Formats: sequence, C-alpha cells, structure tokens
Amino acid sequence: MKTIIFTNQKGGVGKTTLCRNIGWQLAVLGYKVLLIDADGQGNLTKSFTDEEVSGLYEALTGSGIHFQEIMENLSLFSGSKKLSLLEKQLASEIDGYLRLSELIKTPDFERFDLIFIDSPPSLGMLTANGLAAAEHLVIPMNASLFSMQGTNDLLETVGKVTKTFNPDLSLLGVVINTYDMIPVISRQIREEIIESFKEIMFKTVIHKSIKIEEAVALQCGVAELTGSGTQKVRDEIKALSDELVSRLDMNKILEISGGALTHARS
Repeated sequence: MKTIIFTNQKGGVGKTTLCRNIGWQLAVLGYKVLLIDADGQGNLTKSFTDEEVSGLYEALTGSGIHFQEIMENLSLFSGSKKLSLLEKQLASEIDGYLRLSELIKTPDFERFDLIFIDSPPSLGMLTANGLAAAEHLVIPMNASLFSMQGTNDLLETVGKVTKTFNPDLSLLGVVINTYDMIPVISRQIREEIIESFKEIMFKTVIHKSIKIEEAVALQCGVAELTGSGTQKVRDEIKALSDELVSRLDMNKILEISGGALTHARS
C-alpha cells in the first residue's frame, strides 16, 4: 500500500481534480484506490456524489469506518464541514497530528493498493495529519507567482514534518496543473518552476481544459469522457498517472494484487 498526499497551501491549483482524475484512471487500470477527502469544504466528495454519508470525520472521532464505493476499484472516504470543527479540536490534543496516520494503519485499509489524500488549501491540522500519514507528496502548481510562494511555505512545513513525526515522507514530484500557455508570463513562470525543481518535476503538464470541469459535473473521471476535445486531457491524465506509478515502482504491488494490470498496461 502506498499513501500519497496531494497538497498545496495555495488554493485554486486544481489539486482536487488532479487527485480524483489520477485516482479514477488508476482504478480503471485495476489498482484498488481509496480517495480520502480531508478538506472541510468537501469538494472531492461533492465531485462524486450528492449523498451525505459518514466518512473521515466519523472515523477520526471513533464512530466507525465507512467507505463509499464509487465504482469498481475506487472508493471514497468522504469529507464534510464537520472536519473544520474537528481541526480546532485536534489542535488541543497530544496526538492531534497523528490521528489519520494511526487510522490508516488499521486492517480496514489493507485492501487498498493506493491511498490518495486530498488536503485543504492551508497548513492547518488536517493538512498536518495528511503529511504525517503519507509516504509521498505530490505538489500541484499553477504557472503563477502566488503558486510559487505558497509552495515555498509548504516545503518549509514539510521540512518540519520530516524532522519531527514523519521522517519517511518524500516529495514524489511537482506537477504543473491547469496550464495556460498563451500568456507570456505563464511560460516564463513555468520555466522558473522547472529550473527550481529540475528532476523532481513531472514531465507531463496538465493543460487548462473545460473538460475537467465537465467530468466533475458528470461525477466521473476524464477517462470516461468521449467526444470532441476530450482526447488531449485524457492523454495527459493517463501520461501523468503512468509517471506516478513509475515513480512509485508499483510492480511489486501488482504482484501482490495478483497481476491485475499486466494485460491492461501491456
């Protein structure tokens, strides 16, 4: 099992849509994926379902564990506004930073190959819980100055996390998301980002596309979209998903899972 957090202090970088679409893509390929919505806004949850069911808040407060099945191989641990209230409570508790970490160590989570955590656009207790629970970190960025500034703050926080309660947390990569190549400033900032992170950058860039929002409206992944204008974004999500799997070296997981993806990826 691999646990990855998608996070950036800067809002609007598309981390939720990136998390959901990569999760959907890998579930289609046969990986058993759990998406954890750790954001009190619950946008990840709303992008898949209109139902209000128990999820992360209830599990963290000892009321039981309930996964919502989105489709074959893809499950959701839903988020809600109640998480915002829990954040204040966790700040006053000794083990407040470690609640999610301890939770995913329980047997209920053993059936998943991949756990993706979608965190709030802030560096509060819920994000800290995600960083403490994750093995790997993916940072979505826009080609904007504000995004770069937010990333610097995040990396400083990650440094503190690795020195205290999660020394095994590693930066899996930085991905440029919702990229608009038309403005000159966007192209300039992209080059600056690439220069700053070098080999840590994912090669795949996700361009800005209305099709990503259409997938949210239809409560599906972009992999399911058809018709004009969908091929490019589908190819980009697939390429990024393949990169992520390659960086995780998931071959061993495939063997453990019974080789479910051998045919799908050949």
